[in-house]
Amino acid sequence: MKKDIKSYIKYIDRFISYNGYTAIARYTTLVFTAFMAMNSLYAQKSESELYKAFEEHFAIMDSLIFKAKETPYTLALQEDEASYAGEVFAHRQDSLSQKKVQAQIKAMRAQTGLVISGNTYYRINDGSAPDPDQDDAISGYKNKIQAELRWNFLNSSLISRASRTRYIELQGELERISFNHEQTKLLIEEQKKQLREEYDSLLSGVLQLRINNLHLLQEAQSYLVSDRSISTDELLAIMDDAAVASRRLSAIPRDYPTASQLSHPTAAIIEIDTTRLMNHIRENESEIIKIDLQARLLREKEKSTSYWRDVNVSPFVRYSHYTRKSMPNYSNVDAGLSFQIPISSQSRKERNAIQAERIELLDKKDAHIYSINVEINSILEDIERANRGLRSEISRILTMKNYIEMRKGNYSGHIGQYNFLSRIKEYNHYLECWENYLSYLYERDCLIIELQSFLYHKSILDFCKIEH
Repeated sequence: MKKDIKSYIKYIDRFISYNGYTAIARYTTLVFTAFMAMNSLYAQKSESELYKAFEEHFAIMDSLIFKAKETPYTLALQEDEASYAGEVFAHRQDSLSQKKVQAQIKAMRAQTGLVISGNTYYRINDGSAPDPDQDDAISGYKNKIQAELRWNFLNSSLISRASRTRYIELQGELERISFNHEQTKLLIEEQKKQLREEYDSLLSGVLQLRINNLHLLQEAQSYLVSDRSISTDELLAIMDDAAVASRRLSAIPRDYPTASQLSHPTAAIIEIDTTRLMNHIRENESEIIKIDLQARLLREKEKSTSYWRDVNVSPFVRYSHYTRKSMPNYSNVDAGLSFQIPISSQSRKERNAIQAERIELLDKKDAHIYSINVEINSILEDIERANRGLRSEISRILTMKNYIEMRKGNYSGHIGQYNFLSRIKEYNHYLECWENYLSYLYERDCLIIELQSFLYHKSILDFCKIEH
């Protein structure tokens, strides 16, 4: 039988090619021929079986629209997750960061500036030759041992201790905020993934119902076409609609159950307190905080960049022991002051460079604030557009629900005296409204989650007004 079908399709293909059909007409005719040929492989439903199938579909749709309980709407970005996007990692990271900073501060305070040095000499000759650095020959020696304690107090923790401590603390805070910012981005991506799964489950449930209705319509239209009651145009349109819906469903990576309620859209309209949000972001956005910390680091660096940084003034105590051949051994202790004073303007030029870097950071901060203002305003406008779309689709869903309820009353008691095809199309139009509604819902909630990336230690829900 399959060979006969293939032969029949080839015959139709040769026929339409010979008669000069256009490519679109040729494709459409072949699709319809293939469908009708495959349809002949299976037993076609009788008229009474079709009526029964329609009634079953009507009962399922009515139970979902008029009897199902409404479920409360919850935004995918839950408050306990959004309150601090890096909370999962923050506690451990804060503890490690504090330990690291404390260790660095202790290491800095342990800098005493004290240095012990020593040297020893051994004369190759017997030591009888006079020391050319001494005045008399008696002072000649065979071995000399020296040990010196030098204190470079300008390089000790006593100098600029408070400023150096603040510099280490600021570095630790900058590293901690950078880490938390990266973890925030990771968690937001995870929340987007969860939102996508939730949206897929809702959309899949609606698409399955509409596809089931379209398949029933195909069977009914096929019955009418085989009975030569109608033309094939509407059947081809239904097949195309079913193919589009099936492609959307096949793009969803997992299998989900059909929708459990279609009574009323449970989503809320979410308005953003834009003034309060923008004020908070300008003061607390992570990149702005990082720029401010970098500016404070530069101020501390500027304080420590002075002429005295390169000056070396070191008091010292030196012990010397001499071993002599013909005289008793001899030891002495010297005390003195060693100093090195650079002759240059390097430190002043370095301070000028640091000041220029600070000014550049301020310009960078202004540019960043302008950039996030533009980006956030764009997101807020998209949220408002999505909210308008949601309001429109909610209104359409409620209008269609009232219409179906009115038509349902008209249909009761008139079985077989109304158009089953029109009624199933009404349900499908209702389902299409739900698909559009879910698309707006997903778009809007994604945008709200996107706003969370601009917040540090704060939930975006704190700036949302939810209208149920």
